[in-house]
Amino acid sequence: MAEHQGSCYCGNITVTVKTEEPFLTATPRQCDCDFCRMNAAAWASVPDAVLEIEIQNEAAINLFEQGSDTARFWLCQRCGVVPAVTCDIDGHRKGAVNANCMLEHKDFPAARQVSPKELSADQKKDRWSDVWINKVVIKDCWDVGL
Repeated sequence: MAEHQGSCYCGNITVTVKTEEPFLTATPRQCDCDFCRMNAAAWASVPDAVLEIEIQNEAAINLFEQGSDTARFWLCQRCGVVPAVTCDIDGHRKGAVNANCMLEHKDFPAARQVSPKELSADQKKDRWSDVWINKVVIKDCWDVGL
């Protein structure tokens, strides 16, 4: 099983993607919502993977919700970088990583533009259910009720 690692700039939030699938060939998606555009996020995922999110200092993170309040962006308050996004869909937490935060960020294909801001909350969840990582594990973090 291959492991791909990344983090926010200061290392407070680290992400690891574990998968048998070729992760670095997944085309990152640049969301056109204002938050993702302003943060230069390009979301990468393969469904049959495990995403581990580990927090060093939980007092220095923010789970930011915007737009439809459907997705939760894991935002580091120290450096301002967003390395992951998650959403609970049908009782399962799914997620994606910001390809720009991954150590191998240069190995991904060029990102393509997507437009989820035009979709309803249910349509977003349907789309994310198909493309986001199917299993998310939060490590070393207090219970944030999510």
